[in-house]
Amino acid sequence: MKKQLVKHELTLIIVAIFSAFLLVFAHLILAKSFAQYAWVEYTAAVIPFVIFSLCFVGIKYALKAEQKES
Repeated sequence: MKKQLVKHELTLIIVAIFSAFLLVFAHLILAKSFAQYAWVEYTAAVIPFVIFSLCFVGIKYALKAEQKES
């Protein structure tokens, strides 16, 4: 098993934590108390695309880091 650099691991952990934060935030803004605000609908619609792009960037980053270590 190859030894991986801690920097790459921490970067991917930060991406995962930020994705989890976005999921929690999306559930909070969809509460009835925020339903009357116009920005809620647009923000809730954008969050899945942001999470998808974060996952895509994380995968590309992990592949590049693995190729660099090889």
